Amino acid sequence: MIKRRIEVTPSHLFFDEELPFYINRVTESYELGYHTHEFTEISYVGEGDGYQYIGDERLHVRKGDLFTLPIGASHVFRPRSADGGRPLVVYNFLYDAERMSAAIGGFPGVDRLRLALPCVNLAAGDGGWRKMQDRTGAFEAFFAAAYSEFAGRRAGYRTRIYALFVVLLTEMERRLADERDETSAGHAGGLEDALAFIRASLGSPITAAQAAEAAGMSERHFYRLFAKATGLTFGRYVQRLRIERSCELLRRTRLSVQEVAEAVGYQDRGHFLNVFKKITGLAPRAYRSSDDARLEDGVAGAK
Repeated sequence: MIKRRIEVTPSHLFFDEELPFYINRVTESYELGYHTHEFTEISYVGEGDGYQYIGDERLHVRKGDLFTLPIGASHVFRPRSADGGRPLVVYNFLYDAERMSAAIGGFPGVDRLRLALPCVNLAAGDGGWRKMQDRTGAFEAFFAAAYSEFAGRRAGYRTRIYALFVVLLTEMERRLADERDETSAGHAGGLEDALAFIRASLGSPITAAQAAEAAGMSERHFYRLFAKATGLTFGRYVQRLRIERSCELLRRTRLSVQEVAEAVGYQDRGHFLNVFKKITGLAPRAYRSSDDARLEDGVAGAK
């Protein structure tokens, strides 16, 4: 780990009693040192590419990258090279989070931006830094308009910047919600793959590790998501699925009870009989001749 000297940038350099925010547009160089702030910063790469050092990480950055940097995050931007060939231009929106929260708190719906607010120190929650890419041009539009308003300081500029900031927060909320939904969809797809694997493997020994591998996730994560999605433990789910399959075989085939047990993964006939009766309330032979079995077979045949 490289030990760096970290300077603290105080709030009084940027804010006064009237304004809790400050906006600038900077061509990055090697002059500014590694630093942290007494305030929150949202940075946007407007031109060029280069690097952002955050903590002990070195990130390649390019036009369209947005960073949320909470209080205490240590960082510095650097251009790709020191020869000034291709400048790295960054917009910075700095603000006192407590005063900013008070200023926009009464805006309708702001309190419902539950994903975005913690990212920018406007609500309790995960206060770590975050990187986003401008997919729609909304981030660029915010910084261009907000910087123009701040630099020009025409009548109503403060009100307009507050309004633009709320628009930025809503865009961040949508982006974070999309990322959450994409992640959930990926997990759902992985679980579907695991369930398909289980259904195809009922005649063989099945482990959670195998199902997790089919889902493309760690076994620990798989256990948690599987229980949440099915309401059952992995072992109980497989057990019930095997008994359901055995009921179908008893209804539709002339296989012996032993053959049915082996077909659904039970080599021990006694264990199969105990589990089957526990779940269905009947022994396999009794189930095969029961009204329930005939009714199920009739309904299935009518489909």
